[in-house]
Amino acid sequence: MAVIELQNAIAAAALNADEVMSLVADRVPTLTGGTGGIVAVMEADELVYRAVGNLPKLPPETRVAKAETLARICIDDRAALRIDDIATDARADATSRARFASIGAKALIAVPLLYGEAAVGVIEAVGTRPFAESDVETLRLLAQIIAIALHRAYTYPRPRFDSHYDALTGLANKGSFDERILAELARNKRYGHSFSLATLKLDGLETACDRFGQAAADELLRAVATILKTHTRAIDACFRLAADELAIVMPGTSLEGAQILVERCRVHISEVAHCDNTVTPSFGVVAAADESVDELLARALAMLTSDKQHRRRSRTNPPIKTT
Repeated sequence: MAVIELQNAIAAAALNADEVMSLVADRVPTLTGGTGGIVAVMEADELVYRAVGNLPKLPPETRVAKAETLARICIDDRAALRIDDIATDARADATSRARFASIGAKALIAVPLLYGEAAVGVIEAVGTRPFAESDVETLRLLAQIIAIALHRAYTYPRPRFDSHYDALTGLANKGSFDERILAELARNKRYGHSFSLATLKLDGLETACDRFGQAAADELLRAVATILKTHTRAIDACFRLAADELAIVMPGTSLEGAQILVERCRVHISEVAHCDNTVTPSFGVVAAADESVDELLARALAMLTSDKQHRRRSRTNPPIKTT
């Protein structure tokens, strides 16, 4: 059921192959009881770690010669590999043992990522205890999810970028936002899958554009978009709705969690030096209920207006300093 829910989330979010790999790697520890997840793909004679879940000592995009990894067995045989104790297993050489010891792993499952007849990579679960055979089957299901994403990425032509995305910021556009909100509300009503919505208004952007020029305003927008993408998860989605309006859709995130993320973004946006800090963000954050799109957006607008008014009062009536 957890894998089905993950598939539904991926379908609703319309994630690309890299985003799917990142999301699956993050879910591997939870679904298998391991301590970390890895998705790696073959590039020439190297394995490239495209996504890493819950393994801070193993940075993504790490490159390892295939011949120096245990994954080579899984890829060459095109079959699942299960090792209960890497330290004593005869198939593990000293290099592999040292690599897994460095991330605190003692056990391993590896399942090949199949594209047609070829094994193009591997998904791994690592842990401190031996895995069960059911964990191997779970990893096979996750491997199929990634294989489907890779098939779509390499088989079907990409749509025109500007048909779904804003060319300036790289964020999804208003049309994509409308589709995503409808999908999330439908999932909420049918399955009880909650989500939160944050709307963002860049107050003073039009004035800043007149004062500093279009190029400076564009640079500010790109910086804000980067902040939003950096501080959200792969399953979240960021949108540009209008010239100075943006939004974040956060599936499975509570109102409290969304507010924490928004305040983090607010701090980073306030540190952007473009346009002499004359542009300030206002946020409207709400958790979706059993409601229509119009009702949800109206609540978000009301919260955004309240946030803007609160900031104005704070500037007009600064706190009195005492000694």
